[in-house]
Amino acid sequence: MEAAIRIANVDPKKTIFFDDSTRNIASGKAAGFQTVIVGRSTIVPGADDASESIHNIKEALPEIWDGQDWFEYDVVHPSTAVEAAVVA
Repeated sequence: MEAAIRIANVDPKKTIFFDDSTRNIASGKAAGFQTVIVGRSTIVPGADDASESIHNIKEALPEIWDGQDWFEYDVVHPSTAVEAAVVA
C-alpha cells in the first residue's frame, strides 16, 4: 500500500479508497485512506461507507460531489493510478 501511495503521489487523508475486499479495506484504512466497500449494502469494519456497485457511485455517494463530509480529495488520473494484485 505504501508503494502505491508513493507511486501515485497522493495524500491518503485526501484520497478515497474503493475496494470489494474487506481485507483491502482494512489495509486502506490502516494507511489513512477514507474507504468505501464496493459490492455490499452494509459497512464492514474499516469502511467509512458502502456501495453496492461502483457503476452508480455518483448516485450512491452524492456527498463526494457536493462536498458534504468529504473534504477536498485528490483526483488520481488513470495515468497515475496503481493497480495491484495478489497471486496466491
